[in-house]
Amino acid sequence: MNRFRNFLALQLLICSILAVFSFGNDDFKSLPAETKQLVKVFDVKGHHGKLVRFEKVDGVWQKVGDSWVVNVGRNGVHKRKEGDGKTPSGYFELIDVYGYKDIETSMPFFISTKDTICVDDSNSRYYNRIVEAENVKKDFKSFEWMRRDDDLYEVVVTVGYNRSNQPNLGSCIFLHIANGNKPTAGCVAMDRDHIFKLVKWLDPKKEPFILIMD
Repeated sequence: MNRFRNFLALQLLICSILAVFSFGNDDFKSLPAETKQLVKVFDVKGHHGKLVRFEKVDGVWQKVGDSWVVNVGRNGVHKRKEGDGKTPSGYFELIDVYGYKDIETSMPFFISTKDTICVDDSNSRYYNRIVEAENVKKDFKSFEWMRRDDDLYEVVVTVGYNRSNQPNLGSCIFLHIANGNKPTAGCVAMDRDHIFKLVKWLDPKKEPFILIMD
């Protein structure tokens, strides 16, 4: 019986290793040594792509669960500037989570109120920042409400793109709920059930990153 269990455990380990290599072992070489969770968006065709999760267990990267279909920017990936309709490509930290009410997540979590906004005006001191509108001096002409009537931002994971807030480079990049099969303005969107599963899985102690590629 013990031999069978050991054989089964070995087979599972081999399958996990093969799954990682099948997605490209180089994906993990550029990550900080402390990072033990990776969300990968890949195989983008038009404004659709796939998402897979990986976790580093006992020094070995393993695929977690099934792959999910996601929607990206209406003009694909490789963002270059504000408003280009593209999703940024590369490695980015997953910072925190916003939601309409308390949810199951160990990530830093904030409630989106009726005054919570993300500023997308490059001329603002608050560019690419989420703020409470009532608490800041308005120097912006455009922004996004974080509490939307269509509930696409019911749960949002903030992506650490343009953290230096460089003007016109792009702003307010999130993981959020998909609007059916429709493209996004630059975010990554997925089924509601999937994003709830994602935020439950994410662990800030494992310093999660996202890799977005075509």
